[in-house]
Amino acid sequence: LRPTLLPPFLRLGSLHEPTTILFLGTDVVYTKRKHQAKADLAVFTGRSDTIVVARLDPFRNTVCLLSVPRDTQVHIPGYGSQKINAANAIGGPLMARDVVSSFLGVPLDHYVVLNVHGLVELVDELGGVTVQIPKRMRYMDWTAKLKIDLAPGWHTLTGNQSMGFVRFRHDALGDIGRIQRQELFLRAVLDKALRPESWAHIAELMRIGREYVATDLSEGQMLSILTFVRAVPRENQSLVMLPGKFSGTGDWLVGPAEVREIVAKLMGANWAPVTKMDVRIAIENASSNPQLGLRLSKLLRAKGYEVIAVKSLKIESSHRKQTTIIAQRANPDDAFMVKADLGYQGEVVNASVGDIESTVTIVAGDDLEPLVSEHKTNTNL
Repeated sequence: LRPTLLPPFLRLGSLHEPTTILFLGTDVVYTKRKHQAKADLAVFTGRSDTIVVARLDPFRNTVCLLSVPRDTQVHIPGYGSQKINAANAIGGPLMARDVVSSFLGVPLDHYVVLNVHGLVELVDELGGVTVQIPKRMRYMDWTAKLKIDLAPGWHTLTGNQSMGFVRFRHDALGDIGRIQRQELFLRAVLDKALRPESWAHIAELMRIGREYVATDLSEGQMLSILTFVRAVPRENQSLVMLPGKFSGTGDWLVGPAEVREIVAKLMGANWAPVTKMDVRIAIENASSNPQLGLRLSKLLRAKGYEVIAVKSLKIESSHRKQTTIIAQRANPDDAFMVKADLGYQGEVVNASVGDIESTVTIVAGDDLEPLVSEHKTNTNL
């Protein structure tokens, strides 16, 4: 009943040792049929729309997911400098695995390639996935032959709507914004999959997997992975994006030091603690008080933090009551330090869904009102 209380080698049907897996979501591949183009669902060698490296560690009881932007510049042997998403199109999942492994400097044990149409059936089989839509999304995705029209707020998305949500790129951040939405979606999927009622669908999910997934994992290995992930608590799940910066052409540039640091965290290495001056905080005010963000920034600066941005979070839904503290770069220790200085208010989320220039993003809710009011009163005194 509580498999995490057992040593890994005694867990039946679960992982016995750490495993690193490359997950790829491929673009739709079309074949020409006279006067029309038909989607070829059997092909898994399109450009990889989504690239995620998963580290599953039964000894630490953690699941860590690292999203690699598809526009990241890498060296592909024989082809020179290319966007990393081209590797799968050039040489299939084996080349993609080798290129990603070489770029990150970490061995990858297995690969899983999901055709984009498989996402539709997987989500529909689970009965939909509930996410918060941050802004109006309306456009026609001609590549996927998909009309996207999503309103802001909380929605339970169907399979087609989910595909539109994770593929949408028409905002200021382009592919980086899409990765942030993919992380929101993946967390929602994990939450839904961990519910007991979802496990009644395991047989059908495996059938869908056989049709839309190409992998070197056996069904027994996939079942072991699912069993392990099911037992990992939310606080031990992290989703992080490979940090970097935009080039002049819009590509994503990542330095060797940034790769080494994020991979070390992915693999479970301890990292040297930072001081408050090293923490770059962005504040997104989602409370009912329009002045709370500015007042919170004054409080945090007084405590020694660097506040790089303060803005209002405009979502057409009710104001947040609880604060969210986002560890933007797989740095939950920094986020918990900030939480302590906020009077232990808020939930820490280990995901790259905040301001990309920050190390910690605070989505401020109404629960911080007493704290900032007290600080204002003490300052006036």
